[in-house]
Amino acid sequence: MTTDTAALENRSKRYKAVWRWHFYAGLMVIPVLMLLTISGLGMLIAKPIDDALNQHLLVIEAQEKRLADSVLLGNVKEHYQHDMVTLYIPAQVENASAVFSLKPAHAQGHGGHNPESLLVYVNPYTGKILGDRASSDSWYNTVKTLHGSIYLGDTGDLIIEITAGFAVLLIVTGLYLAWPGQGWQTLLPPRRLKSRADWRQLHRTIGWFIAIPLFFFLMSGLAWTNIWGGKFVQPWNSVIGTNYNASEVTHSSLNDQGAHRVPWALEQTALPQSHGDLNKLTLDDVTKFAQEHGFKGFRVHLPQGHHSVWTISATTMAGDITNPLGDNIVHLEPSNGQVLANISFSDYSAIGKAMAAFIPFHEGNLGLWNWLLNIVLVVIIFMLMVSGLVMWFKRQRQKSFSVNAPKAAKQQGRNVILIMCLLSLCFPMTAAALLCIILIDWLITARLVFWNSVIK
Repeated sequence: MTTDTAALENRSKRYKAVWRWHFYAGLMVIPVLMLLTISGLGMLIAKPIDDALNQHLLVIEAQEKRLADSVLLGNVKEHYQHDMVTLYIPAQVENASAVFSLKPAHAQGHGGHNPESLLVYVNPYTGKILGDRASSDSWYNTVKTLHGSIYLGDTGDLIIEITAGFAVLLIVTGLYLAWPGQGWQTLLPPRRLKSRADWRQLHRTIGWFIAIPLFFFLMSGLAWTNIWGGKFVQPWNSVIGTNYNASEVTHSSLNDQGAHRVPWALEQTALPQSHGDLNKLTLDDVTKFAQEHGFKGFRVHLPQGHHSVWTISATTMAGDITNPLGDNIVHLEPSNGQVLANISFSDYSAIGKAMAAFIPFHEGNLGLWNWLLNIVLVVIIFMLMVSGLVMWFKRQRQKSFSVNAPKAAKQQGRNVILIMCLLSLCFPMTAAALLCIILIDWLITARLVFWNSVIK
């Protein structure tokens, strides 16, 4: 055997070993990733649908002069005497309503473990209450629950975390398998779709095109998972070194139930604590401060409970603005209006900055271009999975159905397993699932070897 022949044979064995684990990762990923892709597309489509269904709450007839924000607040408090107002979103355009967020009065502190909010819509010119609805009462939030936890709570979150980790491994192995060793022309799409080779060529082409966007979708989604995001990554990349008197309550308390409105890099950062007991500021004072200091689209979190503070927030995470570089959160002392903290994009860690950009991009919140691009990307990701499934079905022998992975030489298989395990260490829950798969694969193989020896 010549050196070239031996090298070619080793390359072929290595290719089969990688293909084997690409196959396994695909089995783990495709069912859940298809669900996430479909629900992600549903979330994008649900946004304009919700706006269309709620025109009577969102759109009003513009008039000459708006009422003071404190007057609107007084009207809401008078109509909803058993609730406390936690959030105010001023009308951003002339024909838009103002929005207040309310929570049950028995929910003490900032959100009281984030119970569901009631959104109240008010005409800023007349003070008329246009109506209200629960914060979860929308097509968008319904589909988002499916997208975020598959309606299984923490169990669903864990399934998604494992799936996303395997999807990253799928990207790495897929790029290796599709590497254009014979020239970049091998990445061109096929002219027809008849044979398995045609579908493999389509799968390779789509995979190379969508690999990087899919990777960023996965990483920004992983940032919200309970274990990888909440326990490993987020604590080390939250804003620290704040020079204010910190309370025991974190910024995550400003979120609504099941909805992230606070930037990822701030969720685990403590809120400031008020120095005094008196709240001398009014809502008018706070909104005036925001306007005088350059805030355009913004929201105001009202003090809740003892030693709580006023918060002005303008972030892409909440949909207030469309440029993450403009993220700005200001906390005001209720007793005298002193600025206790002024946190901006530049205060985030490197990963915090990345999340501030990628998460709104993931959700299509950076403008119409982002919304349209995400629809295209989601459709392409779906096509990638469909082409993979078609390849698999075409691989099956006639009148047979098997989920057996491609065979691989022992030495190359062990090398690939080692590399896969090292990569999966970046995602602990995926690593645990991968070890289970390796164990199952070994047990099945050992059993087959045993029975073959008995038969012989």
